[in-house]
Amino acid sequence: MKKLIIANWKMNPQTMQEARSLVSSFEHRMHATSTYTEVVICPPFVYLPALMHYAGAISLGAQNMSWADSGALTGEVSAVQLKQWNVKYVILGHSERRLYLGETDSVVNAKIIAAFKHKITPIVCLGGEEGAIKFEMKNLVTKQFIKVTKDLDKRQLEKIVYVYEPAWAISTMEKSEPATGEHAHELIEHIYQLLEHRIGKTSRMVRVLYGGTVNKNNVHEYAMYPEIDGALVGAASLDSENFWHVVSEFNREAIHKEKI
Repeated sequence: MKKLIIANWKMNPQTMQEARSLVSSFEHRMHATSTYTEVVICPPFVYLPALMHYAGAISLGAQNMSWADSGALTGEVSAVQLKQWNVKYVILGHSERRLYLGETDSVVNAKIIAAFKHKITPIVCLGGEEGAIKFEMKNLVTKQFIKVTKDLDKRQLEKIVYVYEPAWAISTMEKSEPATGEHAHELIEHIYQLLEHRIGKTSRMVRVLYGGTVNKNNVHEYAMYPEIDGALVGAASLDSENFWHVVSEFNREAIHKEKI
């Protein structure tokens, strides 16, 4: 199973030219890592049509989508529309959408169901909630996992990409602090245990990532654990060298694991 590194550009960059330049800077290096590592770029919606022609070895993802296929929902984008631009993944339940836009577990659940309907792989974030603190993360992740996966079957649970994304570790949050590798590993193991309770031994075939201020300075803390299948990268994904260091570190660990 390949490592998965996801670039969440959020509301960046400011121009189409910058977006194309970033993708091109990643694309020409992919030959060195594509055997062991998959890279997904999640740009703002407005860049998707143009980037479809720039992203060859790189997969495209969306930062959000509606639970509905169509209708009077101002400002929303549907899975049907995203499929036109070769979107393979969609980030759902990101902490910023929960904290700033009031997104709930039930809304995330509806979006997951819509994504599967149109064969888009959900990247489901767990760990974001206002006021959440480090020592309560297992309870929070358990609560969110149960609610966002409501009524999903074994096949669907196996296809979701899960991300442990503690809100207090995101650099844009006040008083943020990156999670240690030990903490990230502990919570990712907890997610695997939740999955095992639902789907059995195949839980270890599911990809569970870490997200929360991953960059070239701390990626080694997370990549060293084989149970951490990759990273959801925010600010560092807007710096070509920084992001590529994250990709390379996980790729190196994947190669090392295969040789053992």
